[in-house]
Amino acid sequence: MRFLFVLLSVSLLIVTDALAGDPIQLPVTKDNSIVMVDGEWSLNAGQQGRIRIKGNQHIVAMAFDTSAIAGKRVKSATLVCVPGKQDISGVTISTIATPWNEQHSNGLTAGIDGIEDWGYKGARFPAVCGGNGFTLVHNTNTKMRDGNYHWDVPPDMIHALAIGVAHGLAIHEHSADTRRNPTIFAHEQSGKKPYLIVELDDQVEAVPDAATELRLASADDTSARLTLKSPLHDGFAYEVTIDGKSLGRHNIPLVKNGHKQTIQLRDLPSSIAVHQPYEIKVVTLNRTGQVSQPAKLRGVILKSVSIDKPNVAFSPAQSSPVPGLSVIPVTDKYDSSGKSVGELPEDYRTDNAIFDGQRVRLTAAAGEVVGFQLLLRVDKNEEVSVKIQLDEPEPRIDLHQAVYVPSNGRLIPDPLLPMPDSILLKPDTDHSVIADIYLPFDASPGLRQGKITISDGRVVPLIIKVLPFALPRQASFSCEMNGYGLPDHVNEYYALQQIAYDHRVHANILHYSHRTAAPGSRKSNLDMRLRSGRRMDNRRYDSIQPGSKTGFWDDFIEAFGPYIDGSLFKEGHRGPIAAPGFYLTFHESWPLNCRSYFNGNPDAYHSFAEQPEYRRTFVNILQDFARLAESKSWKQTGFQVYFNNKGSLNEKTKAPWILDEPASYWDYRALQFYGELTDRGRDVAPGVQIDYRIDISRPEYCRGQLSRRDDLWVVSATAFQHYRRLVSDRMQSDGLKTWVYGTSNHVHETNRNVQAWALDAWQAGATGIVPWQTVNKSGSALTEADQLGLFIFDKNTSDETVIRHSMRLKAYRDVQQLIEYLNLLQQQKRWSQNQMRRFVNQYVDLDAEVNKTNEADAGTAAYGRLSASGLETLRIAVSKLLAAQ
Repeated sequence: MRFLFVLLSVSLLIVTDALAGDPIQLPVTKDNSIVMVDGEWSLNAGQQGRIRIKGNQHIVAMAFDTSAIAGKRVKSATLVCVPGKQDISGVTISTIATPWNEQHSNGLTAGIDGIEDWGYKGARFPAVCGGNGFTLVHNTNTKMRDGNYHWDVPPDMIHALAIGVAHGLAIHEHSADTRRNPTIFAHEQSGKKPYLIVELDDQVEAVPDAATELRLASADDTSARLTLKSPLHDGFAYEVTIDGKSLGRHNIPLVKNGHKQTIQLRDLPSSIAVHQPYEIKVVTLNRTGQVSQPAKLRGVILKSVSIDKPNVAFSPAQSSPVPGLSVIPVTDKYDSSGKSVGELPEDYRTDNAIFDGQRVRLTAAAGEVVGFQLLLRVDKNEEVSVKIQLDEPEPRIDLHQAVYVPSNGRLIPDPLLPMPDSILLKPDTDHSVIADIYLPFDASPGLRQGKITISDGRVVPLIIKVLPFALPRQASFSCEMNGYGLPDHVNEYYALQQIAYDHRVHANILHYSHRTAAPGSRKSNLDMRLRSGRRMDNRRYDSIQPGSKTGFWDDFIEAFGPYIDGSLFKEGHRGPIAAPGFYLTFHESWPLNCRSYFNGNPDAYHSFAEQPEYRRTFVNILQDFARLAESKSWKQTGFQVYFNNKGSLNEKTKAPWILDEPASYWDYRALQFYGELTDRGRDVAPGVQIDYRIDISRPEYCRGQLSRRDDLWVVSATAFQHYRRLVSDRMQSDGLKTWVYGTSNHVHETNRNVQAWALDAWQAGATGIVPWQTVNKSGSALTEADQLGLFIFDKNTSDETVIRHSMRLKAYRDVQQLIEYLNLLQQQKRWSQNQMRRFVNQYVDLDAEVNKTNEADAGTAAYGRLSASGLETLRIAVSKLLAAQ
């Protein structure tokens, strides 16, 4: 009892002193430098005397003893750390959403029994701090006092620690320079431990009201959504329990007083069963830890909805296949010797989803382009022709001859040339012929009969079953083929876009370089030769003066207008389709060279403070373009304002920031700054679609920037694999549109990898993919394998530039059409994205591994367990459900 009296007396003295204005020192109780470096994710630094705070590679986690301020409001707080080696100019401080163990935590796990990874399967440490997972985030510059780092901390972060709704602070360096190894002393170092200095506020908190209007929505077999109305005032945080078990903090937003809010009920304990009712209890806390009366709701949280699974069977193999002739799906490949590329069944050449050894059977919707691949062999040299015929009215049929190129020690078909009148067949080697059949959009359902005739007498019947529905003319899932540098002549640009159009994809070609920032530098590369014979006046296009309100658009309209409005394709299979994606010239050095106005401050919001004409001109010219687009009725085009450049503060010829795949805090902040300028420019013409596009490979390190923006994020395949939920949550909360960028498969790998990549991105909610650097301008892809080259520049017999293409474009086309099937099915069935994912997973295994050869590599997805027939089985299953309605 005497001990209790002394303890209470000490506590009262501490609180009395604090209320009098004296600061309180809160000691650190644990710390760890969490490593986010490939090969080092499992390292633990919980016992080291010095710990690194190093860019995006080492983030320090700290926890503190807050018992001395229990029940009190905080007025101000400062984190004090003793420097080790090398200076830290500024940091991002955030709360941590998940409990963690100092000795066992690392980048992949919190190190606590009963907590999966960092709160849910696959969660890494950055997913539960830095503003992610409903954590608080704050950015601060370093102040040095008495030789120590002093970083201000928002009072609400201390409140969150004190009432138990945060599990420590994460300290993340602003810089992303990996050449340095800055450190601080850890709590194991006597006399140099980190600590918090806290000043209290004597403001009295009212007991918060309870949340109201609790509703359960969108339940499935893994999660549900709880909606509620928050109290009008005094609320700070929620505690949510289900059947007495706490919901993970990473799923619970802080209170936004007087608003409707949504709480994701997910990552639930295994004891929560499907179709069973449970009590959900929500308690509101104020900043001092006082709690409301619980708001309760009892209901079924998890519901299992049956998913259709039509049976799919293909024609059995015939006993007497046509000799020396095979027909396989256009996405599969055999090398010149007849060995399969990727794993294919032994008898696949004459027994697959479209060929039984004697007949070719295809299934297609109206408007679909359906293809197949002929593999021809002979016993002796023989010149043959190939002809494909169908019942009247005969559709458009394109034939191409595949060229075998060396790849990984084999000769494998990839580039395609127009089929000549005849081809020379040689013994003991395959000859690949690709056929594309364009079914009209008004094609009547039923069977179409035809035949494939080889001039040497071999004939194969061809049957096409036309389904009772049509594909949409406009692609609802984008496959944007990335490229850099416009061709010399506008006709070459049109030819490239025509090939893309025929494959239901589009090519987006960037027309400026990294070195546009210095005063006087060329700001864009728009100098194609027009059909009139003259070149675009690039000098005039770029010669925009500070404060100008109009740009020179005449040549832009002449060159790009037919593609932008779709009139280029008015005679095409799908009719006129406006450009789904088009880079505008706007970037940090267009319309004005960035470095001419940059004052050296890394914070873009202050970088041009002395010369506001830089910002004003950007907005003026974008407004001018938006009005132009509105006057031209360019309202279906997907215009993009995109900042591609990778610069640094000290490289005077480049941008001061890395704006393509941002890394440091200042990079993300600059992107937010330019996003707000873009908003001001495009808002004058809301009917024109101008997306603010950000290519991002580190979505986990936004540090509170870019939030509450409905931008277009093009996320790297690697990031989308590791931080899929983080991106998906942003899509739901902010209306973010997401595409996934990566690299096409190697020529010596199965083309089904790109199909699985697109399907995997779609089932996770992405609305497009972006294969990287798809244009081979040198023509080298015609003689040697090029992983990137899907469009290949060549010369015809008249020495004119023509565009060839890769077989892999067929794989992109086929998966794009498959996704159209799936979108039609989702509309028909009204299934959720999770239900669609369950349906797809009944037929295909989309478990992927993303491989990168270096830091700049966009990442190539490999799907090792994808069967040869899986995607076609899925397509037929979807068609059965669609045709049944």
